[in-house]
Amino acid sequence: MTWDDTFCFQCLSSLECYNSCCRDVTIFLHPLDIGRMRRALGITSSEFLATYTNTIISPVSGMPAVVLKMNEDNEKKCPFVRDAGCSIYEARPYSCRLYPLDTDQGIEFRLIVTSDKCRGLLESREWTVEGWRRDQGLHYYDDMDHNLKDVMNPDQIWEERIHDRRMRDMILMVLYDPDRFREFVFKSSFLEKFKVDQDILDMIRQDDVALLYFGSQWLRFALFGDKGFLKIDRDYLHKKKKQILAGKRL
Repeated sequence: MTWDDTFCFQCLSSLECYNSCCRDVTIFLHPLDIGRMRRALGITSSEFLATYTNTIISPVSGMPAVVLKMNEDNEKKCPFVRDAGCSIYEARPYSCRLYPLDTDQGIEFRLIVTSDKCRGLLESREWTVEGWRRDQGLHYYDDMDHNLKDVMNPDQIWEERIHDRRMRDMILMVLYDPDRFREFVFKSSFLEKFKVDQDILDMIRQDDVALLYFGSQWLRFALFGDKGFLKIDRDYLHKKKKQILAGKRL
């Protein structure tokens, strides 16, 4: 399906399958999901990652990704689902918003479930793909998806598989752990090495979305050598060079 194609769907608590889609599934989390979900829970992004997620590594590219950790019971339910529905519904992740659809890079869409499992597909409420996206607030993700495309696409990340654990940790921090990345920017030597305009610093100090945009530029520099708006502090480099040379003389 494309954006103008139609399908019928309506999720109702009266349906016998209600909440069944929240069990035994693999839900990949979008970087924007982390900020929304951890704010709804009132915890830091680091706490959210440690408590509610697992990290998986692509066997092909070595690229890390984050998935929601299901409960360790027979049903393997989402930790946020209750009898009445999702307890963080307004902050639910991208994949839950898109359901019952799936997409290949936002260009083509398909139904990922059949009506024998999801009775909502038998309801008469008709949607276009684009209408469903708008109703579910998915346009919030569009600009960021475009901005992160070259960073998160494994085919463009690395010609060879990423083996360096430090590189993986950096990618995880920048994309999925804004609290830790913010601390890295402001409390390490980062701002000694790079000159960043004050208006950008003011934004990323408080705004997770602005920080993610900034982080995507940092990853482009680290992975591809694309400097973007990051300016290397030459004085810092000369100082470190002198320290290294002095150390070699000792």
